[in-house]
Amino acid sequence: MSPADAPLTALLAALLLAGTSAAGAAFWQRWAARAGWLDLPGQRSNHVRPIPRGGGVGIAAALLLAVPLLPLPAVQHAALGASLLLVALLGLLDDRRGLRAGRKFAGQVLAVAPLALVAAPGLLALLPVETALGLPLAVLAAAGVLLFLVNAWNFMDGIDGIAALSAAVLGLLALGLGDAALAWFGLALAAACAGFLPWNLPRARLFMGDAGSHVLGLAAGALLLLGLPASPGAGPPPVLFPLLAATLPFAVDVLATLLRRAMDGEPLASAHRRHLYQLAVRKGYSHARVATAYAGLGALLGMGVAMVGHTQGVTMAGLACAAAAGLLALAWGVLRPRLARGLEGEVPA
Repeated sequence: MSPADAPLTALLAALLLAGTSAAGAAFWQRWAARAGWLDLPGQRSNHVRPIPRGGGVGIAAALLLAVPLLPLPAVQHAALGASLLLVALLGLLDDRRGLRAGRKFAGQVLAVAPLALVAAPGLLALLPVETALGLPLAVLAAAGVLLFLVNAWNFMDGIDGIAALSAAVLGLLALGLGDAALAWFGLALAAACAGFLPWNLPRARLFMGDAGSHVLGLAAGALLLLGLPASPGAGPPPVLFPLLAATLPFAVDVLATLLRRAMDGEPLASAHRRHLYQLAVRKGYSHARVATAYAGLGALLGMGVAMVGHTQGVTMAGLACAAAAGLLALAWGVLRPRLARGLEGEVPA
């Protein structure tokens, strides 16, 4: 049974999960302010006053509440719940103490491992590998997808609303296009983000911190991986490429920025403000405008690829997704020098 088959149940579930996320954010805002969990303004900050951080615990609580109710096998319940809890705790620890990059990455590897292990058979069904190494390679590939998305959401969570809005778009796409399990998890993700957003837009009173961005990145990866076929030869599900297309605004910005920084000889582990969204804010565009642009672009790409898949088939949807990635990379290359022109520490070419 999908949410469309039980609209009243879906509405009540969405209200419960949004309320859980909002209550968690409200509690954390007051507690963190008293306990000194504050993000202080600095040279690379986009805010000018101390703001409590770690508010993503409300999002994590809402998703963890939803996991046992999803129509998934027990092993997937356990793996998804374990990975969500572990990335949330790791993010919270980083929010408090500021982990070194190597230790943080090691913790991320351990945190995504449960979900990667159970998602690997579905990924294996899509990989052209028929040797004994097939399953280990699928586990590594699944872990790579999860690690990339966890860090992509972490890197992109630098202005108000951008991480939660884009994650909500993914959730709504899964709600509209996925099977029962993905649709319910998409509903939970969108509701959890909706509960948090009033504290983060149009002007942040609370930051989700790594506790939130890690959870949202893992949830994005779960939507991509848990819907994969369980048997070889089944082919990718129709929802895969629309979801993948909706992640492209984040993915292209992250990868292109890393490449640019590497070309400039900049240490990749150092903090910076060189993502395209950061340049746009430094140029004078509002947080809300930039965040909405990223989320809206993700929604348009996801729905466009879904329409291609519906009319032309899954293969054409995959090609459309690849074409969208190429066009976004080209757009990044065109926009970056224009936004960087005149900014301190940036060169336009």
